[in-house]
Amino acid sequence: MRLRIVTPTRVLVDAEVTEVTAPGTAGEMGVLPRHVTFLGQMDTGVVIYEEAGKRGKVVVRGGYVEVVDDVVTILADDAEFAAETDAVAARAEADRLREVLKHAQGTPADIDRLLEQLRIAEARSSIIL
Repeated sequence: MRLRIVTPTRVLVDAEVTEVTAPGTAGEMGVLPRHVTFLGQMDTGVVIYEEAGKRGKVVVRGGYVEVVDDVVTILADDAEFAAETDAVAARAEADRLREVLKHAQGTPADIDRLLEQLRIAEARSSIIL
């Protein structure tokens, strides 16, 4: 099957793969060849795929996933490869955000923004494991 991971600014992946695991808003989703047609909303997390016997990982932030005729298309709000991720900075950012959240007193919208930033930092730091 074909996997395409696309953001508004670039195409990250356009490859033949044997399986895809992606973070959805309703939980993690797995896609194998001949999967039923599907449309879902992406969550922040790591997309893992198998290409030519090698595992690939991409951090995605929101968007949608569509599966049609053995083509998996992920239209992400933003995405990055493991090689583009600074693991030390991501871990430090996650730690800093956890501390900020312990004492956060903002509006619910402020707290939601901090939680989303924490999910991004955690996904970025987990991609290199």
